Amino acid sequence: MAIHIQAGDNIIAAVAEARKSGDRNITFGAGDHFLDEPIVLGAEDAGLKISGEEGARLFGGKRINGWQQKSENLWSAKVPEVKDGSWDFRMLIVNDRYASRARYPEEGFLIHETDFDVTWLSTYEGGFERKPTYEELTTLKYKDGDLTEHFEPANAELTIFHMWDESLVGIKGIDRDSRTLTFSNPSGWPPGAFAKAYNFEKRYIVWNTIEGMTQPGQWFLDRANGEVVYWPLPDEDMNEVEVIAPMVENLLIVGDNQGDVTTGITIANLSLSGTNAPLMSGAFGAKLFDGAISLRNVHNVTLENLSLYNVGAHCIKASGDNIKISSCHLHHAGAGAIRLVGSRGVVYNNHIHHIGRTFPSAIALYVGATDPNVPEEWVPGQAYTDCEIQHNELHDVPYAAICAGGKNLKITKNLIYRAMQDLYDGAGIYITFCNNALVKHNFIKDIKDSPGAGTSAYYLDEKAIDCLVEENMEINVPRPSHNHISRNNTFRNNYFIIEGKGWFSMERSEGYTFEKNVVVAGDGFELFDLAAVSTLKDNILFSGKGKLITKDLNKYEVMKTYEIDLKDGNTNEDPMLESYRDGKVVFAAGSPAERLGIKPIDVSDAGLIKEELVIN
Repeated sequence: MAIHIQAGDNIIAAVAEARKSGDRNITFGAGDHFLDEPIVLGAEDAGLKISGEEGARLFGGKRINGWQQKSENLWSAKVPEVKDGSWDFRMLIVNDRYASRARYPEEGFLIHETDFDVTWLSTYEGGFERKPTYEELTTLKYKDGDLTEHFEPANAELTIFHMWDESLVGIKGIDRDSRTLTFSNPSGWPPGAFAKAYNFEKRYIVWNTIEGMTQPGQWFLDRANGEVVYWPLPDEDMNEVEVIAPMVENLLIVGDNQGDVTTGITIANLSLSGTNAPLMSGAFGAKLFDGAISLRNVHNVTLENLSLYNVGAHCIKASGDNIKISSCHLHHAGAGAIRLVGSRGVVYNNHIHHIGRTFPSAIALYVGATDPNVPEEWVPGQAYTDCEIQHNELHDVPYAAICAGGKNLKITKNLIYRAMQDLYDGAGIYITFCNNALVKHNFIKDIKDSPGAGTSAYYLDEKAIDCLVEENMEINVPRPSHNHISRNNTFRNNYFIIEGKGWFSMERSEGYTFEKNVVVAGDGFELFDLAAVSTLKDNILFSGKGKLITKDLNKYEVMKTYEIDLKDGNTNEDPMLESYRDGKVVFAAGSPAERLGIKPIDVSDAGLIKEELVIN
């Protein structure tokens, strides 16, 4: 027996009926199904499978109707719940599209004048030398002329960029004489933090104001007047357009965090869309936000062939053991695609892109990782074990593509490109607080450099110990790897190919092995600090028309810069690569790689196994 839910049926009642009757299968029929509260499953639902017929879609919001032309370009619809403060949202779906929110300035950033020059030690050493005050977390001084006389604080929200994350804040008030904004919620870090020490601009963006309505397809929520305002695309008829605003933060909640373990749930072959997110700073990786699918203290749960898109926060947030997420398409999310904390999790063959639309510090794929800024998470975070991240394709993300931690990680055959588009101090693959991780056969390309600690292909951060990075490729990422307060890690038989100048940095690290790697840089390469390296042999370090440089460091201070004295089989010869751009390396005859025992690699199969994708 199975419970079949048609569009328009009472979904919550149907799920209760399945629980009462003992049916272990719930199927959603084709069409759009709207929820005004989440489906909640618990331990009593063990063995349940929820799936959908082709074309079945779940939405966590409601349609906005009653559009009236407001001006030549703008249309509006009254929403009384917005005016009385009972409903707020920061994402809008228009004809199945994640509509662009009003943004000021239209491109680039505003630069504020707030300073916070307190020294940052490191996350492992406690953060700032002193804690910021509440005032420092809730005020920002803007430049003269940046905000117009029409600026409406009740509508405005600011994204304040720090280094590896950002804060989204509302505006409580404005003092135009002192050019000071006061926030309605505290920022994660003080505005201006890190900027002077790491030499980057103090950037911010204003969202959701009339000044930001500069092109078709944009919208803003006019809280002061209780209406949604939208500028239609040229081909949109506002008498026919479908507009959905999110109401709930979750579509599906499986389990709880109170001790009872929910097991054996499968969710498959569904599209899920339209969830909300609160106004707050989400901390490292936007970890504080929930997911459209929220798994809480579960075992043996499978999510497969799902399409999650146009969601306000994370697509999937999961805690528990033996969770498998496979063959899903996760995109256009306010925060991240997957946040999975637990042991023996498998994330396989998922397509992830265009996430972090509202909270750009969200990590696209976050597995078993510890928040380095929270000491209470360090010990339990390192206890997560045996998670696998394989054959995923991740692209067009504002911060790190993959972040992971724990014991015995396996990160293999993933394809990553155009990551780290907005923030600093991250990577295509970032691992921290981990032991015995394997990073192998991954292909990362096209990540631009940035100020501060930069952006890397492979980043081994604090407490990454005894890890192996082997037979990976990166193309057009100026910093192949950054390593920080980590030890006893090995880089072997990797290919780092850089058009201009390149950097491979090891700060406050020790016990590294760097062998049989191929570096091709167009205009010089820096490999430092060599004091961190126990074994450096049989590498091709081709610095092109530039020099091969190292630096001696005292913590982060450069004490000496000089050319590397090559020995132990290391060479600055051209490796004579005949082809490599598709991920398959072919050497020309006479390449020094053969002499050094460097193997050609083939990572052309990194990324999706497309024949296994059956997305609804």
